[in-house]
Amino acid sequence: MTRMTYSCSMLALLAGLAPAGALAQSEPATPAPTEASTSGGDIIVTARKREERAIDVPIAITAVSGDTLERRGANNLSDFLQEAPGVGVYDQGTGTQKITIRGISTSLGGNENGFYLDDLPFTGVTVPIAPDTRAWDLDRVEVLRGPQGTLFGEGSLGGTVRILTKGADLDNWEARGSTFVSSTQDGGTNRGIKGAFNAPIVPGVLAVRVSGTGERFPGWIDNAATGQRNLNDQTYTTFRAKARFDPTDRLTINGSYWYYRGDFPGGGSQATDDGEQSQAAVLASSARYRLYGASARYDLGGAEIFYGYSHNSFELPQSGSLYGGTLISDIGIKVEAHELRLSSSGTGPFQWTIGGYVRDSRREDNFVFALFGLDNIDVTKSRARAAFGEGTYTLPFAPIDLTAGLRYFEEKLDGFEANAGVITTDDGRTYRSWNPRFSIAWHPSADVNIYASAAKGFRAGQLQPTASVALAAPLGILLPRALDQDSIWTYEVGAKADLFERLMTIEGAVYYSDWKDVTVRIPIAQTGFNGLINSNGTKTKGAELNVVLRPAAGMSLNAGGSYNDATYSGAVAGTGIVDGAPVDDVARFTANASADYRTTVREGLDAFGRVGWQHSSPRQFVSFPAYRPGDTIDRVDARVGVDLKQLTIAAFVDNLTNETGATSFRQVQPLASGALDIVSNRLRPRTIGLELTARFGGPAR
Repeated sequence: MTRMTYSCSMLALLAGLAPAGALAQSEPATPAPTEASTSGGDIIVTARKREERAIDVPIAITAVSGDTLERRGANNLSDFLQEAPGVGVYDQGTGTQKITIRGISTSLGGNENGFYLDDLPFTGVTVPIAPDTRAWDLDRVEVLRGPQGTLFGEGSLGGTVRILTKGADLDNWEARGSTFVSSTQDGGTNRGIKGAFNAPIVPGVLAVRVSGTGERFPGWIDNAATGQRNLNDQTYTTFRAKARFDPTDRLTINGSYWYYRGDFPGGGSQATDDGEQSQAAVLASSARYRLYGASARYDLGGAEIFYGYSHNSFELPQSGSLYGGTLISDIGIKVEAHELRLSSSGTGPFQWTIGGYVRDSRREDNFVFALFGLDNIDVTKSRARAAFGEGTYTLPFAPIDLTAGLRYFEEKLDGFEANAGVITTDDGRTYRSWNPRFSIAWHPSADVNIYASAAKGFRAGQLQPTASVALAAPLGILLPRALDQDSIWTYEVGAKADLFERLMTIEGAVYYSDWKDVTVRIPIAQTGFNGLINSNGTKTKGAELNVVLRPAAGMSLNAGGSYNDATYSGAVAGTGIVDGAPVDDVARFTANASADYRTTVREGLDAFGRVGWQHSSPRQFVSFPAYRPGDTIDRVDARVGVDLKQLTIAAFVDNLTNETGATSFRQVQPLASGALDIVSNRLRPRTIGLELTARFGGPAR
């Protein structure tokens, strides 16, 4: 359990739940094309905090546009993110997704994989979680694989996911609306409505954009003991507003506001193999956050200066039954972040970015669980500072790019706990880290990139819960007062290319990662609690490949996959971890394939269709020997429809094969009756529906 809160640790350990986090937003998204891509082509990304073609960046990147996501009918990250090679994801049904990238996975400490909304990072403050953002009115999503510590900072050990929202358009007005209705097998009728509106107030100078969603998905999980059915309802309400002001040709100012609320009264998507609700833990929860952001860009001529600010507040109230007791928990997080950077914008042989980053956060947890005699308030404060820079130089005598970057990071943690009124103050600990990146890229032609890289990622450590220390000492278990920071080095060779006049796009890489000092849990005898210690770490060997074929006009065939041999590099006494054991919650194999086709039936009428398949091998959780592996998961989705000038009608089937296996490891807990409660996360059963989308727009007058 983390020091932050007993609720977080207890739910992660005993109920398999973790709190969602707060997001930060500020930077306007760069326009992206309307087709999905795995790399190459003319997709423009900002993976190095400056605009570049994806194929030119010596990083494994998957980029998909928001328009493509909407045409696919994606609702959240788990609907599409695993199509990026090396990425594993499953929806926890509580407004959060569990994301692993290249075998990097943990349920402790800060985020092990970076998660950004626009240009500033999400942080749950010592809890690795990716919150739901709803896949509506997005500009694009970028998945950067491999450590991104130099430019994207703390937590980007396996890679970084960037959610880039649509900004206000100064020159065109737009109105879009979408509604759907669907039916889930053994569940209820789902409904939703989504909308977006863009208005140039002063064309070319001032514009605003607003968007929102309201969705309800009745549950499908039953409780045989009470006779209740369809208990795990999910309801989402979101609203976003963005404004853009360009007082001069060189200056752009943006403001943004984001509201999210998700309600999950039935415990999310965890169920037994028979589709029954857990008898050990049923926790009603909701996730709520508000985000305020502002940013400014100024073109200096050959360089661009950027400043971004964000403030966010997040709440996660939870209550319900846990092992025969009543749990009441409330988690609150507030984060303020600033980033200032200067980037080149010319076309010379030397391209560069330098900057600084400041983040202040406070997390307060209230946790009452009378069954274990807990009445706890926990406050943790974090102050993080960083300076970074990266440059790329193109040799004058050969098409070779040399890149080097470095980031200095410093974070101080402190706080206090009040256990049944007894206050314990912790003076905290300061963590410091230097994080370099190096790469060399050869471009034998404009549309081919062969590269090699070495990069470091890092996370600050965390403080040990005082209750863990008190419980462990009488049992002879010595726990450190603070955990060491961890770090990773990844060595990679990769290539990406657009071939045969872009009839084929191919991207592949092989890599080796050495992750040191990973924090793991150690059970404290039979108390039901755990302490935290640093392990030797993990080692990962992997390979990934993705191919896109465009054999005919309007047709796109995609196939990809990855292999991740992620293992612990030493035994941890008191746990199920032994040398060579598979890393917790990592799928060794992932794969995907899809076929998209669009054709013109007549002028003003297009027909389209898509079928997609996602595969994941079983996930395990060896830290606790009683837990059992999950299942091999094969998810198939299909969609067909017609496009008129201003109207799209689509029929869809999600989870066509009605895959109901365990997408994560199975958690096992004994019940008072002597039986075992065995639950895991599940996909929503086969869902068939119809969606209608209308759009209007044009140039501002």
